[in-house]
Parts: sequence; C-alpha cells; structure tokens
Amino acid sequence: MSQEKLITAENIANRKNFLEFSEVDVEILGQIHRYLEHNEAIVDSFTDSFYRHVFSFPELKMMLPDEASIDRLKKIQSRYFFRLTAGDYGEDYVSDRLKVGYAHQKVGLEPKWYTGAYRKYLSSLLPILHEIFGDDSTKLIAAYDAILKVVFFDMDLALDTYFHSGMRKLLRLANYDSLTGLPNRNLFYDRLAQEIKKAQRDGSSLVLLLIDLDQFKEVNDTLGHPSGDLLLVESARRIRKCVRDADTVARLGGDEFIIILPELHMHTHVERIAQNIIQVLSKPYQLDNDTVHISASIGITVYPEDAQDIASLLKHVDQAMYAAKAEGRNRFGYFTQSMQQEAMEKQELTNDLRQALARNELHVYYQPILELKSGSITKAEALLRWKHPTRGMVSPAIFIPLAEESGIIHEIGDWVFQQAVVCVVDWQKRLGRIIQVSVNNSPIQFEYPERQGWQKQMKELGVPGNRINVEITEGLLFKKSAKTMERLLDFRNSGIEVSIDDFGTGFSSLAYLKQFDIDYLKIDRSFIKDLEKNADDRALTEAIIVMAHKLGIRTIAEGVETEVQRDLLKSCDCDFVQGFLYSPAVPAVEFERMIAGKQPI
Repeated sequence: MSQEKLITAENIANRKNFLEFSEVDVEILGQIHRYLEHNEAIVDSFTDSFYRHVFSFPELKMMLPDEASIDRLKKIQSRYFFRLTAGDYGEDYVSDRLKVGYAHQKVGLEPKWYTGAYRKYLSSLLPILHEIFGDDSTKLIAAYDAILKVVFFDMDLALDTYFHSGMRKLLRLANYDSLTGLPNRNLFYDRLAQEIKKAQRDGSSLVLLLIDLDQFKEVNDTLGHPSGDLLLVESARRIRKCVRDADTVARLGGDEFIIILPELHMHTHVERIAQNIIQVLSKPYQLDNDTVHISASIGITVYPEDAQDIASLLKHVDQAMYAAKAEGRNRFGYFTQSMQQEAMEKQELTNDLRQALARNELHVYYQPILELKSGSITKAEALLRWKHPTRGMVSPAIFIPLAEESGIIHEIGDWVFQQAVVCVVDWQKRLGRIIQVSVNNSPIQFEYPERQGWQKQMKELGVPGNRINVEITEGLLFKKSAKTMERLLDFRNSGIEVSIDDFGTGFSSLAYLKQFDIDYLKIDRSFIKDLEKNADDRALTEAIIVMAHKLGIRTIAEGVETEVQRDLLKSCDCDFVQGFLYSPAVPAVEFERMIAGKQPI
C-alpha cells in the first residue's frame, strides 16, 4: 500500500522532520504506552466514550447500524488508538494507517469528521497524561507535544488516502476508457513502449492485433447510440476473454480495439487468437429488445519483423486491418510489404488528386440518355474523368473512393455540378436544346448538406430546378438519416429531380420508393447485359419497369450495347436508355455536336 502511494522511508522521514518528531518523543510515547498496557480498562473506557460521542451524530450512526458491527469496530479502534503510542512508526505502521483510511472511504466517511475525532482523542487522553506525569508541567507538556506530533502524523496519513483516491480517479480518467473500462489510447502507447523495450532487451517479439467492428455504424444509425454503447461494452468483454492476463486490450476510439501480445513466437498461436476473437464477436448481441449480429476485421503486425517503432507498427496494423476489410470482412490478415507499397501509392495519388482541379486535370464527360419512344437525346449523365500528367487516364473506380475518403469529394462534386449547370445554360442559349443533366451525389456529400448551395446557384443563373437530376444510391435511402431526408426535401422543393442509380443491386425496398418520392430508377447494367439470353433477367427488368410505372416513377436502363437489348426494353415500356450502343461518355464539345445533329449517334 505504501509503495503504491510512493510513501517511502525517505518520505516518512521528511514528514517526521517537519513535525519535529524526534527519538525523544518516541521515548515519551513508549512510557505512555507501557502505562496503557497495564491499564487496559482505561483504553476500553476511552473507546466507549469515544463511540458514544461519534454515534450521537445520525450521519455517522447510519454507517454502522447494527450492534455486532459496532462491537467489532470498537475492538479495531481500541487497537488503533493503542498503537498510536507503540513507538514503531515505520513502513508497516504507515501501511496499516493507510488501510484504515481506505476503509473509512469504503463506508462513506467524509474527511471533515477527522478533526473532531482526533480532538476527542486528544482531550480524552489529557487526564490520562496527568495521571502518568502528575504535576510535573515540563514532562506533561513534553508528553502532550509528543502525542500531538503522532496524532498529526497519523491524521496526515489518513487524509492523504482521500487525496490519493482522487488522484487515482483522475489517473483512471486519463488512462482508461470510461465506457468499456479498457486502457485508452494514452495507456496503450505507454504499455506498447514498455513492451518494445522489454522485447529489445530479451531479443523477443510482440504482436499487435487491430480489431474493427464491421457493422457498428449501422447499429448506431438504426438503433441509436445507447445500443451502440452496449455493443461496445459487450464486445470489449468478449475480446478480453480471448487473451491472457498479461496481454493488453485497449480501445483506441469508436469501434476500434487493439491488442498487444508479448512473447508470441508462433504464427499459429496468433491466428488461433484472431480466429477466436472473430468467432466470439460474430455471436448474437442482445441489446435491450433488439438482437444484433456483427462481424470483425483484424489486422496483424509483428515486432520487430515488420517495424521497430510505434508509429510504423500502428500504420502497418491499420493497413492490414483495412486489407482484411476490403477482402470481404469477418477475417484477419497480416501486414505485408506490398501493402506498404500500395499505401504509399494511394497516398501519392490522393495528394495528386488534391491538386488536380487547380492543374485543370479533371474533365466532365457527358453520356447521352435517349428517350426510347422518340429516339432523341433528352438527357445526359455527367461523368468525371481524370487525366493524370504521368499515369494517363485514371479510372473513376480508383480515384472516386480516394476523393470520398479524403473529403475532396465535396470540392470536386461542387465543381462537377457547376460545369453541368454552365453547359445546360449554354446548350439552351446557343442550340435551343433543353437537356437535363444527371449529377452523381456521393453519400459523403449528403453528410454535410450545409456545404452545398446548388439550389442557390441555379436560382442566381435562372436555371429551372428540373434541368438537373441528382443520382444517389439505394443504400443512402435505406439508412433514413435526418440529413438525407432534409437534403432530398430541399431538392424536391427546388424542383431538382432524383434518380436511384444501379437499382436492384442494393437494399431494394418498395417502402423507400414511396416515402422519398423518387423520379427515376436506373436499372443496373447487370440486368441488361444478358437480357437477350437470360429469361430471369428479362422478367426482373420487366417487373422493375411495371412496378416503377405503378408508382409514377420513370425508368432508365444503363449499359445498353445492342439493338436487341434496346428493342426488348422498348417492348417492356422502358422510358430511357443509355449505353455504348449510342455513345460512351464524351467531352462536352463532342456531346454538343451530337445534340446539334452534327455528329451521328
């Protein structure tokens, strides 16, 4: 106990010196102690008197209401007072006094009562001192001074436990996660640094496991944060049971946990632990009235094989975790050097993308959308293209996710919209053609509706709302977030129309089609590519079209490449088509020639 408080022999000596607590005092206290030893009735009488006084206060009486507890406490307290004069005030004495202080806190005794208790002790002891030393005032004063010193030394230790408890609470807040009780990021870094030093001395290795809960955000979004908190607490408990007492399990924040496994040399042991964690986390969670299933992705890195410093180890285990997530989730994966190379290339490409707008490397291409009945171009989809100065054309499948992850998507998305609106105005002014342009809107952009002022820009340019169509994914509607509702309502009020892109591949639901007042369904190309030879695809496509029309929604078929596909779609009453049968996405100048009739489709 005294070591935990850092009350060393030197610390005890300093306290005694400040109180001027000398060996002479110890000798005097010993004389008093011997007198009390031969007069135990005096101590018992004093104890009874002390507790009568203490329990005359209801607040103190309530702490020990039964007689058995009071009798037991009296015996303990008699020994406690008796030991004040025993003459041994070393580390054992200090440790016992600290235990008493902590015991007082457990029963709820507030420190304000200490001064009154010690005053009662001192005043009760004064007649006993007079009995021992008689009328010798010099000895009486010296004895009383010695008693004062030991009492204040004792009281200092007792009160110190209250201060120490407060410090312990502060330290716990600083080093432990308040929700799960696991070590937090601060304590994790400290322990990892210690384990690395130990591994360096011993020539051993250690393993880091980074765990990410795969469907945690969906739980938070659908059931609320209280349910999410319950899930985190239970996940932490399950993870902790999968490792040894010597291992550190910490919560880094959000739904990420990390484990330090020191002195694990066999990969089979690591994999067994990782697989066990995946299995226990995949079991059902009962969150109040809801049963939830999640999975976990785990990244693994090894010291010193993969890296020798904390920053690199954390970077590597993060890369390994994201690789496991990208490979399908609910699995673990080791860090490899190829991951590091991929990460560096990704970072380099992201940095280039940040400058692409300023360097005029981004271009908006337009793919014509034809009305099937008339065969004329009435719409177009704006598609972003990136011509990198050294890599050439970079696939949108590569750079759009980078833009979303880095947040650049907001700036780029606004720029695409502005380009599209300028073209809409220009084509009507110069060519007399009213073309509606579809602009893809990332789910990331919906998270910050306040960052876009599209409706305001259209109003300033005098462009009717229905000249722009916003394409969104099914998954965005499935979440039913307040921001999504707000954004779609803003579009509706300004006349901007909305399409669901790649319909049929996500969380298809008739409920949200009705709830959100959608204008168009874009039938995914996966249904169209085998339309000629696959009866199921034809049946599904026709069913989508019939359902959409019943709901007052128009349909656009994507990926139309053959005349047979076009004719089948026409026979199913599909409204619009786009695809390579007519044209790929082309620069604005070429698209303009198409709608001006100067270039055949």
